[in-house]
Amino acid sequence: MLIELGYEFAEDMPVFPGSPKEEVHPHQRISSGGESNTTILHHYLHNGTHVDAPYHFWDEGLSIDKIPIEDFVYQHPLLIEKRLQRGELLGRADLESCGGSVKRCDILLVCTGYWKLRGEAEKYCEDFPALSEEAARFIRLELPRLKAVAIDTLSIENPIQGPKTDFKVHKTLLSSEVYETRTLLVYEDVNTGKLIGRKVKRIYAFPLRLRGLDACPVNMVAEI
Repeated sequence: MLIELGYEFAEDMPVFPGSPKEEVHPHQRISSGGESNTTILHHYLHNGTHVDAPYHFWDEGLSIDKIPIEDFVYQHPLLIEKRLQRGELLGRADLESCGGSVKRCDILLVCTGYWKLRGEAEKYCEDFPALSEEAARFIRLELPRLKAVAIDTLSIENPIQGPKTDFKVHKTLLSSEVYETRTLLVYEDVNTGKLIGRKVKRIYAFPLRLRGLDACPVNMVAEI
């Protein structure tokens, strides 16, 4: 059985504070005399369910079209469920509490419980929970099998602390300039809540091959 973990795209979907909104413009409509229904979408790559490539925060990092396709398939997923409140951060101890399973997984799916608030844009977008710098360093340096991290908030990084620290969490996870050479991917605005209580076999999250770009929308799918 397959479960979709990505959200539908719409002009009114919540976005990271300060990010541009989505714009959908009808190009042709049959109802207005057009030959067909065609549409122009002005899309900001970091809105909605998407994957960040290393190039997002590292000029020498791989762009989304250069990442091997097998890096978007995960055979050993691990759901980490911890209810976090406004501004709280998932720490290293939360990861270590998973025991040996955190060492064996190839994708971490973080469920803070914030997916429940996505229909309330004001709450969902402000000071949401995220990953701590300490947790990001642990992932980078001590989880060599890990290929990706996904979270049920708008960003892996808190919207208040991130700018203050020059987006240290993103840079730790995405940049291999300092932290080894392996590629790590970051998925944001993912409905990980759908996986609670389920046995997850595999995760798939294939991107479009956007040449030279920093991110791409995805529809993450779980096989249960």
